[in-house]
Amino acid sequence: MKSKILFTLVVALALLAGCIKDEGDYLLTVRTEVNDSTVVTAAGGYMEGVSTKDSIVENYFRVALTDEQIQQLNCYTVLRSEFKDLNVERNGIKEVGYVYSRTNKNPVIGDKEKCKVLSVKKDVSSTEPNVTFSGTIEHLDFNSTYYVRSYAICKGDGKSDSVIYNSRPLVYQTVLPEDVWYERNKAPITPKEMTARTDAFSCTYNDKVFVYGGRNATVRYNDLWTYDVNKDTWTQLGTCDIIETSHTGPTRRSNGAMLAYPNAKAADTLLFIIGGEVSDDEYTGTIIYYSTANNTFDEQARHPNAGSTFALHDDLGQPVYEIEYEKNEDGTYKYDETGNRIPVRDGDGNEVPVKDAAGQPVVRMVNSSRNYIEELPIYKEIEGKKQYFGLAGCVAFSLTDKGFTKFFVAFGKTDLSSDGQKHISTAVYEYVVENDWSKQGSDLLYSAWNNLSAVNNRTTEGLYQPVCVECGDRVIVGTGESSRSNNSLSKTFYSMSYSVSAQNIRMEALSAPKDEELGEEFAARANAAAFYLNYTKNNVVHDRFYVGTGRTCTEDVFKGTPEPELLLNDFWCYDFVSKKWSRKADCSNIVRQGAVGFAVKRADDVFVKNFGETNVRGMFSFGEGYDSNNGFRSLNDNWEYIP
Repeated sequence: MKSKILFTLVVALALLAGCIKDEGDYLLTVRTEVNDSTVVTAAGGYMEGVSTKDSIVENYFRVALTDEQIQQLNCYTVLRSEFKDLNVERNGIKEVGYVYSRTNKNPVIGDKEKCKVLSVKKDVSSTEPNVTFSGTIEHLDFNSTYYVRSYAICKGDGKSDSVIYNSRPLVYQTVLPEDVWYERNKAPITPKEMTARTDAFSCTYNDKVFVYGGRNATVRYNDLWTYDVNKDTWTQLGTCDIIETSHTGPTRRSNGAMLAYPNAKAADTLLFIIGGEVSDDEYTGTIIYYSTANNTFDEQARHPNAGSTFALHDDLGQPVYEIEYEKNEDGTYKYDETGNRIPVRDGDGNEVPVKDAAGQPVVRMVNSSRNYIEELPIYKEIEGKKQYFGLAGCVAFSLTDKGFTKFFVAFGKTDLSSDGQKHISTAVYEYVVENDWSKQGSDLLYSAWNNLSAVNNRTTEGLYQPVCVECGDRVIVGTGESSRSNNSLSKTFYSMSYSVSAQNIRMEALSAPKDEELGEEFAARANAAAFYLNYTKNNVVHDRFYVGTGRTCTEDVFKGTPEPELLLNDFWCYDFVSKKWSRKADCSNIVRQGAVGFAVKRADDVFVKNFGETNVRGMFSFGEGYDSNNGFRSLNDNWEYIP
């Protein structure tokens, strides 16, 4: 694979608190212009022989032990050369090595101002006609072109030494690393801190990353964490210990979705934790939330929208107006025999509404004491009562059109069925906070969510455990177990956008994921991870979606016969400009599923500080993985990608 050839990962870095803890070497991109063997003859006929082309064996960079020791940042190259068929009877070699320069295209030893010399061997045996040697040139500048050639010093005429060179200098360029994964700091694993996990909920908002819950084997969690980009550590924000009632539902859960909802009126951002599995194959549709302003999980009655006042509508969705009531001469209301106020009626017997200064009827306002999110609207009538069901493996996202931002939950598996089986949902639910009460009379329970797909009579492919990433003004969703063809795995990706005027989501399929240059196919999968990077590198703007890892079978098959070959660690990129896919470097040597993918902006990165590199990085964290040393297990590692 091209990316593996050019960018081989040799030793992983472990960074702590922005400082690189372990030294590591990474293969750099190399551009070489070399020539075939050339005959070299020094002035005066000394040192007749042949010099094979100088070649680059390895070209690496090494990062300093600490961020403060930037001067130790080291790019180095390992070279190999040979002089052969030398006339040892006439000449004896005293020294061999390399001379190199950034500006002198034909570097020589005598040009001390522009050229540097690396002496490799001295007192070379004068009885050998062939001399093979290697040398390591260190402390090279990044993104620089170098001219280098081997040399040999012979005894010459006995009065002065004679220097000969490979007559064709090797030209190569060092560049910044790319398509490389770093291993960042592992999440803390002490009993009081963050444990390894898979199928966690996650979202990002204002450059902050949040992770909730997840599971380790059958143990599920109810803790919320945020990733500190500059310190490269995870910090716990809290544990959801709200008393579990019929309204709140279990708080320990995995395999759901998470949404950041900015509530401008309350100067707060709410993290909605939506659905998920509360035990093996037991789903919930309950939504709990965390208030970033209060730094706490809140009871639903303390939702910032609870108690808000809304216009009242009747069962047909028509506004209900304030009514004029008859009054006595002293201004008090008149009451009928049942104790109710008597409305004023017109000549046709209709109630007369109160009118404002402009002569318009005044709509009756209602103060909703239950105006907060409780359950997703997944229910059916059983013996005249609504019974609510759960949703797992779903996605949550926001879309913006014409200045309006809408929030959605979509797809996943639901346990709402008539046959007792779980089915993949094609439904898309929209959260409409301004209508956060039922338009069906005074039922204010489940009004915040509107089944957009049902309203628009829309059918589409439903997906279980797909990836979902907000990429600028669009959302990319794809892969997962598909509702088509008996829950088979999908490798289709959709670009989703929202139309305010049509009140509908538009879905457009991306091109089929295949690396045309390498001829490699992207495997259908589920429970993968993904992120989005928009960055500038070498004065070129890149707009890209990245996806990788996952499993190549359905969840039920994997649970029944878990095999390492069913998990993946490959990594792919979709370029929105070229509209093409390409395969990139694999993410670590651990195959995994259920990882968390997100993008961060770094200020502490040595390449950001010293080379003006992009500060946007993508990360894969956690998941369920396999390696030959440890077998299957939940993971707590964090891998960062440099594009």
